[in-house]
Amino acid sequence: MKVTTQQYTELGVREGRWVPTGDYEIWMCELGTGRSTVFLHGGGPGCTGWVDFRAVVPELIDERRLILVDLLGFGLSSEIRNQSPRWSFQAEHLAAALDAESISNADFICSSIGGSVALALAAKRPDLVRKIVLSGSQPMDRDAVAASPERKLEGQQAWSKYWAGEGPTREKARHIMASLEWWDPSGIPDDTVELRYRYSLEPGQRAVGEDFGHLGAHEDLESLFPAIQARVLCLWGMDDPFLVAEYALSLARSLPYADVYVMSESSHHMFEERPKDYARIVKAFLDAPQDRKE
Repeated sequence: MKVTTQQYTELGVREGRWVPTGDYEIWMCELGTGRSTVFLHGGGPGCTGWVDFRAVVPELIDERRLILVDLLGFGLSSEIRNQSPRWSFQAEHLAAALDAESISNADFICSSIGGSVALALAAKRPDLVRKIVLSGSQPMDRDAVAASPERKLEGQQAWSKYWAGEGPTREKARHIMASLEWWDPSGIPDDTVELRYRYSLEPGQRAVGEDFGHLGAHEDLESLFPAIQARVLCLWGMDDPFLVAEYALSLARSLPYADVYVMSESSHHMFEERPKDYARIVKAFLDAPQDRKE
């Protein structure tokens, strides 16, 4: 049964709205005023724009218009069974939502799959994207090395194990966060576990749980990199289990304009675990002049 937005609000989730994008609807939550700054979440069970980045909101809300998005197949956005290239598909529908809301020349703060969507968007619609911060994203296949074969396998099996047996549980949600997303599992908030669990029960998440392939066909974006005009910050956790920090440097070398920052004592979700440090680095990058000569 679909969990109501009122139940989410009781857990501290901000009210938002559905934005039509043709056959689908994208859920957006908006706070603050200033330069439009779009947040795109990761691909773990229960990840949404609000759940992933709510710890960062207090650090940025005084200066920016924060737009927290649920990608298609996640959170309160539409369920999908897509067969086309996954990042371009998401970017196409995100572009339609941003156009509908008259949002352009925005900054993007992204985790994991959200970073790949933002890069696809920047290549195809450069008018919509000014700068991008991405963490733990794999937009190109080349040099994609995990921290270890064991952790790579655990990451690949995370969705199937989460839905196996008795299905989703709070304990399984916490285990994914502890083993794959946080450097220090002792700091995981109970209410974040609750949100991840509840959001994972949404119809779109159930479809992804049945088959992660419902998000679309595998897509390597490297051929699109030359078209990207936006400046990019590859902000990496030193202990990211999915991709070693050296991948961030390889990615930056492949993009037209990119910087790298590697954060110690950090894993895949440093924006949750170290929000103040994360926001400080992000603000320094986003507030810097576009032209390095200025």
